[in-house]
Amino acid sequence: MASSSRRCLLGAALSLGLAARAQAGGAGQAQSTQAGPRFGAALPLSGPYALGGDETLRGLQLAIDTINAQGGIAGKPVSLATADMPSQAAAAGAVNRLIKDAHAGILFGSGSSALSYPATAAAELAQIPFIELTAPADGIMTRGFKFLLRTGPSTSMTAQLAAATIRARFAGRRLGLLFNAGATDGAIAAATLAALKMAGLPLTLAAGYPEDASGLADQAGRMMRAKVEVLLHAAGADDALVAFQAMRELGWRPAALIGMGTGYAQRETQEALGAALDGAFVIAAPFYPGPAAAIAAAYEAKFAVQPRSAESCTAYVGAKLVFDTLRAAGDDPARLLAALRQVNLPKGALANGFGAAFDNAGQNSRSFVTLQNWKNGSLIPA
Repeated sequence: MASSSRRCLLGAALSLGLAARAQAGGAGQAQSTQAGPRFGAALPLSGPYALGGDETLRGLQLAIDTINAQGGIAGKPVSLATADMPSQAAAAGAVNRLIKDAHAGILFGSGSSALSYPATAAAELAQIPFIELTAPADGIMTRGFKFLLRTGPSTSMTAQLAAATIRARFAGRRLGLLFNAGATDGAIAAATLAALKMAGLPLTLAAGYPEDASGLADQAGRMMRAKVEVLLHAAGADDALVAFQAMRELGWRPAALIGMGTGYAQRETQEALGAALDGAFVIAAPFYPGPAAAIAAAYEAKFAVQPRSAESCTAYVGAKLVFDTLRAAGDDPARLLAALRQVNLPKGALANGFGAAFDNAGQNSRSFVTLQNWKNGSLIPA
């Protein structure tokens, strides 16, 4: 039953990814006649990470629509070439195709931390600016790369808010950490363990599992037997379904559940779990807050569905920052990174509440995550 739920969600993600790939092909063809800066996006448009890749692409497309409605860059419309990177083995090839075939001078990514590592390494080797929009693993930004900046939040930000939430709301409760060992959620778990230790918050039990785990009955059973009251779950796109199935079969649920990572922040998860998800907390990038209402409306008008996760809003904000900065820098991709490093925008300046200020590692220190809560089918501030 649990593995069936995983396959259903992965199948939906794959179908969405293939649809996005078909849309992206048209954009790539249009790019070949573009006289201005050439942009490329290396994203998983098929395979297990396709949902995150497609949502990132949608945010990029909305940012392009906005900048073009404002006259483009140096009077030229912005368009985008895309390359599918369904796996780590395909990532470098996708980046190199964008550089060699589409002549992209600025790259965006990545929809997945696992894919961001090899994609950003390939761009660094080619000395092409790579703007990481949505992949959050801390290690992406600790390699000393000169051509890499990240506009979205990091896994350490998630961990720090998790520790602050426990301290403020659940101090003294028995705490459990369940985590997917993949690139993003494994990084969240590592950072959370460090943040809890630094905050002096004891952990009753930590349990990890591989990305391809077909069920979580064993791990959930251990949490139940340990009498865990507050469960932190760093989960991928389909893990929440498996966890809820395991808890339902055990007849157990912790007093509080805090989802970290993409799994708990996606609309597809809520649609699959329904009322069972109500009350769950989520630590993630802001999900279309009030100032981003116009972006949400544009999303629904363009794609005929409501936004599926905050990744599209995060990608929109990052890409729009790049376009605005490049326009001010005089349409020269070679000046983009230096210009971005000089940007100094306070929190609240961008549509989702982010600001912009890049530290020495290239991380936007004024991006952030927030504590949210599922209530009556909506993800709202907690």
